Amino acid sequence: MLGLLKTKNLINLLFIFILFYLTFHTLNGKYNLQNYLIYKFEERMYQDFHYNLNKEVMAINMDILALKENRDDIIDEMLKRKNPYPREGEIVIKLD
Repeated sequence: MLGLLKTKNLINLLFIFILFYLTFHTLNGKYNLQNYLIYKFEERMYQDFHYNLNKEVMAINMDILALKENRDDIIDEMLKRKNPYPREGEIVIKLD
């Protein structure tokens, strides 16, 4: 009985228990390492999508506000989006 309670044996038993626990939950568990990594990836993708969506909504709100106030710069930008080619008298500088 005393040989079973030695530190070496207790550490070995703990190590075997941890290996058994991890193996069991990897094979049979619903929340294993793969699910954890997939969850993290999906969460990051959702946060990126949410951030981009908020940025686009803010840009659209600024465009609508500028159109409401009849600002010339936004009207010019919208005309450039509709017809991206340079107009007569415009100079286009290409930067590489």
